[in-house]
Amino acid sequence: MKYLLILLFSISLCRAFLCAGQDKKAPKNLKQAVNILQTATSDSIKNLIKKTPDDKLINISYPWGGQFKLVFEWINTDNEDKKIDKYLSDNGITYIPNKQAVILIAFKKHLLNQPIDEKAILKPYQDTQKKWDKEDAIRWSTDSLRGVYIPKDLQDCFKQIDKFWNDSTKRKVKSWSENHFVAEAHLGFGMWMRNNWQLWGGSRLSKYFDEIGISNPEDMSGIILTSYHRYLIGEAIRLQEQTVYYKDYWKKTGQKEVADERLKFEEYKSGDTVNYNYRWGYASERQENQWFKDSCVAKGIIIARNEKNLFIKVKILEACGKKGIVVYDSNKTLEYDKVLRKMIKPKKRIIKFGHTNKIFWFRYDDWETAD
Repeated sequence: MKYLLILLFSISLCRAFLCAGQDKKAPKNLKQAVNILQTATSDSIKNLIKKTPDDKLINISYPWGGQFKLVFEWINTDNEDKKIDKYLSDNGITYIPNKQAVILIAFKKHLLNQPIDEKAILKPYQDTQKKWDKEDAIRWSTDSLRGVYIPKDLQDCFKQIDKFWNDSTKRKVKSWSENHFVAEAHLGFGMWMRNNWQLWGGSRLSKYFDEIGISNPEDMSGIILTSYHRYLIGEAIRLQEQTVYYKDYWKKTGQKEVADERLKFEEYKSGDTVNYNYRWGYASERQENQWFKDSCVAKGIIIARNEKNLFIKVKILEACGKKGIVVYDSNKTLEYDKVLRKMIKPKKRIIKFGHTNKIFWFRYDDWETAD
């Protein structure tokens, strides 16, 4: 397991290559993605992409080994402007690393002045996705996902790591302090665990942690690393103490986030003009294209505020198009499916449009304060 040792004890050279520019607008297809990357990517990253084999390109992108973040930000689950994400999902690519790989391969071909054959680029990933979709049906109980054995609990994690590392590696780990080891391993081996043991996507190991009250994959890997170090040096693992620490952290973080949100909400005053940010999507392709070119700005005026729920009542002044703006789309929401044990899109799609002079209640961050 030489690869794992490299991940643990060295930091990828790719971390030096940071994203040179960020574009707040996500592309809607591979052609737009390539055009944006051409202007937003530094020469050092372009050179790195050109000389990296296709099956290794993902390793230069965040969070899979490198620090090039732009492509990840386009399809990150926290990004509400996810046109390229939807485009790839509609083409049968739903696994985030594969989405990033497809975009980077297309960009590499552009940099090498090669034709970009989308069907040829997508085909191997579509085939892999079909195979993985079958695995997903039993991902919460199966002992293997994506060809990697998934531990069933913390003790099983120890057994697997013991197999990965030889005695000299274990002696080195034991010579480090707990904090030093966890910090060193977090971005290397920790990332490997989060990705390959499917702590992000869901697995029997993530289910094990969910059942003891730990839901964040970063926390899961932190507990594994901390516990393994204690296991190696013969110290009590104190699992309950660790879980309480993370629960308290998120409780305090949640309180801070609420306070931060209320502070942001105070920027929205009655009588202020605001610009719509199209969080619910676009009424037409033409509207989307115009917005992408900065020629479709929907405006409104705040006429009331709900401080308890952080909502603002907005009268639409300019709706940018005959259809108006999309003020709600159920496809952008999720509901919990008890059978699948995950959040899914509602079965029935409902779309609401807002037109000039119409008034609606919105969550405050559906709009941006005008400069």
